[in-house]
Amino acid sequence: MNRPARVQVNPDDIPDDDKPPQTGHTFNIWYLQWAGGDRSSNVTQRLKTRVKILEDSGYTRAKDGKLPLCLFFARGCCYKGKSCQFLHRLPLPTDPAIPSQDCFGRDKTADYKDNMGGVGLFNKVNKTLYAAGLHVNDEIEETLANQFGEFGSIDKIRVLRSKACAFISFKYELEAQFAKEAMDGQTLDGNDTLTVRWANDDPNPNAQQLAKRSADDAALDTVKRLLAEEPKKRKTQPSPKKKPSKEEPVASEKEEIVEEEIVEEEPTNSRRLLGTARLAALGKLQKSGKPNSADSATNGGNDANTSNASPSNGASSNGAPSIKPDLDSPVQATSASQSHFGGYASSDED
Repeated sequence: MNRPARVQVNPDDIPDDDKPPQTGHTFNIWYLQWAGGDRSSNVTQRLKTRVKILEDSGYTRAKDGKLPLCLFFARGCCYKGKSCQFLHRLPLPTDPAIPSQDCFGRDKTADYKDNMGGVGLFNKVNKTLYAAGLHVNDEIEETLANQFGEFGSIDKIRVLRSKACAFISFKYELEAQFAKEAMDGQTLDGNDTLTVRWANDDPNPNAQQLAKRSADDAALDTVKRLLAEEPKKRKTQPSPKKKPSKEEPVASEKEEIVEEEIVEEEPTNSRRLLGTARLAALGKLQKSGKPNSADSATNGGNDANTSNASPSNGASSNGAPSIKPDLDSPVQATSASQSHFGGYASSDED
């Protein structure tokens, strides 16, 4: 719908006290009813407002395509208009109906009330309404068809002129639910006030077979509609994006990865091999034998004398020529060791 929902009544015109007229001794605030009085005195009051589908329908804050509908819109007294949280339109056959709730979102019950009013049954589909308080005339069938036909498709209308009542059967239960709330307390020609309730099962066998046949036809129509809508949903729904899958590398990529791993591990292996070789060489040197204390001392003296010698001309720092001791001679070795240890040579006697 391209137009906003119309405000049906002025909020200032709504009375603060909306209690029904007193027909009993105690008022129940939960059910908005009087208790303890005479049931016969509870006469249906004519409503001051009535819904006009063509003028009042429009978009609201509610998401279209999902129930529930606005109950006050059906009664013609919603003062919120486009700010309403519920839908302001007629129920459609394609609306997703909930078996345990009516089109207004109210929970159904297991049994009817004593006066056959209320929301309805969750374990039974009832599409027939009972309308009492008619002003019977020759055009009553046509009037009922025009007045109730505004809210849905009517299958059958049966009028009992002697009792001033009628039975109106709709094609869909959602339409019957909406029409019950919209026409209860309304008038057809200004001289009557309707009382709309749920109808009991028709005891006529032919009527029961007809009701069963209509239920089967409705189920078949629903299946056909769903099958026809399935291809459209597939076309309108965007195809899901495929997530990039972590594919396994190809054989050539695997080989490259393995070669890179080998190349990266080579430096660490080479270090380990060099360290092992060094350890092996040191072990061989230790096993070859250690020099004795005299040899080590002699070598120490030689290193000391060699460090003091000049490599260029073979002269000492004072200019005197340096004489290289002959270590092969025992006398020179002894003198060298004595000069190195301060004149004290080691002997076996000491």
